[in-house]
Amino acid sequence: MLAVMVAACGYQFRGKQNNLPSDVKSIAIPVFKNKTNEIRIEQIFTDAVIFQFNRSQMVRVVSQGQADAVLTGTVERVEINDVALTSTDTSRQRRITVWVSATLVRSRDGKVLWANKSLWQNNTYNVGVSPTITDSNKRAALTVLARELAQTLHDGVFENF
Repeated sequence: MLAVMVAACGYQFRGKQNNLPSDVKSIAIPVFKNKTNEIRIEQIFTDAVIFQFNRSQMVRVVSQGQADAVLTGTVERVEINDVALTSTDTSRQRRITVWVSATLVRSRDGKVLWANKSLWQNNTYNVGVSPTITDSNKRAALTVLARELAQTLHDGVFENF
């Protein structure tokens, strides 16, 4: 009964709807551009997006010369703010927010199939007793943030939100 009701109302599970043109069976995802001062952040985001597209298996991820469409992205901005302070007004916890833009273009005719210039995500991380620990915590927060943003980007591409 539940299955009939779910099917009847048009509900679909997240990440399973594909509204791309039928001729787009493969995409290329070149390394994102980085407009920030964060070293290697473009690689973290590129890897997360490639992982998400490979995981869903809705299209094949291939090299740019073989792709039906190319998904380009740019890490536009990174903002870090203190969100918790100690009694001596030193940072205990920080929030990192990242803004990304992305565009999917069909290879054969250059038509923009999807674009979003205002994707963003944030995450918090603890400030450690040393800069090395703080940086490690920030990288871990960025990795989680990138996975979440990659999921949002993936769903946007296929579901045209």
